[in-house]
Amino acid sequence: MAQISVESFKNFFKFYGGEAHQQLAVENLYKLIPLDALENNCEWILQYRDQLKDQAVETKQWPITKVQMGLIMNCSTESLPDSLMDDFARCVDLYQMDRVSIAYFLGQCGHESAGLRYPVEIASGQNYEGRDDLGNIYRGDGVKFAGTGWIQVTGRYWHQQYSDYLQKSGTFDERIMEVGKTHTSEKYPWSISGYWWHANKMNDYCKIKPPVDHVGQRVNGKYLPNGYEDRRRYSKKAFEVLGLPYPGN
Repeated sequence: MAQISVESFKNFFKFYGGEAHQQLAVENLYKLIPLDALENNCEWILQYRDQLKDQAVETKQWPITKVQMGLIMNCSTESLPDSLMDDFARCVDLYQMDRVSIAYFLGQCGHESAGLRYPVEIASGQNYEGRDDLGNIYRGDGVKFAGTGWIQVTGRYWHQQYSDYLQKSGTFDERIMEVGKTHTSEKYPWSISGYWWHANKMNDYCKIKPPVDHVGQRVNGKYLPNGYEDRRRYSKKAFEVLGLPYPGN
């Protein structure tokens, strides 16, 4: 039986009106398409969304493209402003993350931030008041320095350490300590998260390619870590999009 031409096939879409019989036909077509042709990062899908063009023109200073970040975090490229990608580039450069470490890092950040939806902890931070182990020695520190950044860095201690590190690197920002989480979550959501990663020697740890659950344990503080299945999903996507073999759970 003769096949229809490409032009005839394209004409189907020109006259789509959303009618019931047309929707049924599209559903039947969907069932006939191979599963691997329905992945979000398939070339035809990116082309249809006009994202291949975006990949080509994006600035080369970013370690990964907006399209790749969107695929990993399951969010739109429109929700990723250049300033956010610039901070990510600064984070990767400042802490000398290689591609493997980036994949692990993105997997953990994806879970902690619900796909870059929450750059600051949802809870007020009142429960952190008086926590000496977090460096919260002044009244109001609990709320002021509650979880910030994509990996939810918490406490006066970590804010001070990050501020000091930036100053030693040639950048001083007094608002980190004066304002706290509302400033760092807006301006440094990647960089302050990356500082925690760096200070806890996660780059070195990732060189041995540990199971994702063990990385989550270091971030969360227990095994199995809270939300371990979600951490696995984000991590698996990060390794896949970056073209790296998944290290397992």
